[in-house]
Amino acid sequence: MNKKLFAISVPIVLVPYLALFTLATVFFSTKFPFFNYIMESVFDSNALYLIAALLLYCILTGMLSIVCFFVSIYKKWDAILLAKTAMIMKLAQVPAYVLIFALGAVFVITIFTIPFSIGLFVIDCLSVFMTGLFVVSSVIATIKNNTFTLKEVIWVILLQFVFCADVISSVVFYIKLERANKQQIPNNEFAPPND
Repeated sequence: MNKKLFAISVPIVLVPYLALFTLATVFFSTKFPFFNYIMESVFDSNALYLIAALLLYCILTGMLSIVCFFVSIYKKWDAILLAKTAMIMKLAQVPAYVLIFALGAVFVITIFTIPFSIGLFVIDCLSVFMTGLFVVSSVIATIKNNTFTLKEVIWVILLQFVFCADVISSVVFYIKLERANKQQIPNNEFAPPND
């Protein structure tokens, strides 16, 4: 992964983890000094400021991923690099998704915590959308090479916006793209050209 894509992908990968951190800060600010310090010193003991900061971060990273999507298409970034970056991003977010799913299921039990479940679901959807754009831009980059059939392209794009299927399809897409790229490289690269 090159430095440019790494710098773009890290803020996007952090979205679900920051949602969990926000939740922990809200719930544990009275029990743990670290969370208490953050709530009092940074957010003036107001959970709404903390939630507003998370929302602002989500909006900014969403805009970043949309801009990256259009720039990657316009500048014709490497499809394999985009697919690998998306796969790494999606795999890095799996632990956060598991924890968010478990917390969301617990929060649905009581009526007072249902808004937290809804908020976590929205953040999950946003995160899947942002990482999905990387795979979609990679798929668009492969269309010109006829590496995949139209049916495969449509399925990969659709699965990028479905929970769990997005991770599996991004891994499968990267592996297939890598294999197709290796098959296109001639076996004798260093042979002199025929005149």
